[in-house]
Amino acid sequence: MRYGALVAALLLGACAKPREDPTVSRGALKGAPAAASSSGDGSERPQPRGAATVRTDQGTYSAPAVRFIADFLEEPAVPLLRVALSAQSEDGGTWRFRMAVDEQFVKSKHATARLSPQAALGPGLAVVDSQQGTGPSMAMDEGTLELTVTGNQARGEVRTKDGRVHATFEGPLTVECTVPPAWLGKANAPAPVPSNDGTVRVPDEALVTPQCRSMADAFR
Repeated sequence: MRYGALVAALLLGACAKPREDPTVSRGALKGAPAAASSSGDGSERPQPRGAATVRTDQGTYSAPAVRFIADFLEEPAVPLLRVALSAQSEDGGTWRFRMAVDEQFVKSKHATARLSPQAALGPGLAVVDSQQGTGPSMAMDEGTLELTVTGNQARGEVRTKDGRVHATFEGPLTVECTVPPAWLGKANAPAPVPSNDGTVRVPDEALVTPQCRSMADAFR
């Protein structure tokens, strides 16, 4: 499989939304639906309320943390990196973003992405969507997401195309990492992570591999 196709397939499987939660773009206010896709791991479902806070015109949302996710493959050697947040309001509303980043982000701790309604992302692209009550999920399709990390604290904002701030967010950053099973050894390797592209990865929950540990050390 070509590298570009592999990256797209991995990001699509990791960042996609459950099929039963159709996504509608901001154009839906005018009747235009946005693309929707499915994911079996539920990784982007709203998390329990916690220390990360999102503030929007529609209300306030919270989650335990902003998530930095690194997927390492044996080939190619370049890891797939992304940042995600899935927050929930007291009345059951949701606000989420998924943002692809590159290795430079680990050093600079800063990234800006253009909003896209598509679930398959590359560096420089992000998906932002929200849902009020039992209504449809609304995805922003024009604007930017800016993210900065200081130590293990993340903060950022989403701006619409006209420059108006649509949302701000801040909170602790956690590091999640998956690696090829051989990197952990048979005795330590947990169950493999399902993948749409045929590759096999396992979570390094203790961050014991040098690759995952270096990622965690970068955000202390």
